[in-house]
Amino acid sequence: MGTKGVRVLSQYKIITTIAVHDIENAVDFYENVLGLKRVELNNAGHVFEGGAGGHIGLHQSPTAGSGQATVAWWVVDDVEKTVKDLKARGVTFEKNYDLPMTERRGDIYILDDTQRAAWFKDPDGNILGIGNF
Repeated sequence: MGTKGVRVLSQYKIITTIAVHDIENAVDFYENVLGLKRVELNNAGHVFEGGAGGHIGLHQSPTAGSGQATVAWWVVDDVEKTVKDLKARGVTFEKNYDLPMTERRGDIYILDDTQRAAWFKDPDGNILGIGNF
């Protein structure tokens, strides 16, 4: 299959969309707990700035929270500080992941000498992550 005339997706902005059951509860969490700025409300749902040009869209769906994988990541400078700040806002971090070649220290998974990651869930059970990679 040739690529002649096909536009590569890497040249386009990506928007992560997350399914939620209770849209107002989710908007409150993303806006007031995570501190994201809501920039749009349209027929598809609510759109938040995700930082560095990215966006997160929330839409109501009966399948919300049914995935078992991370639906969105934030790349942060300091995982420990971000975890502390989010915990102060009431976020509970996941501690039950058995990841090969990692060690968990409190709420943070140590991936290697420099890389750290932590996971938490939104009110609908969608898995969100932060990391310094």
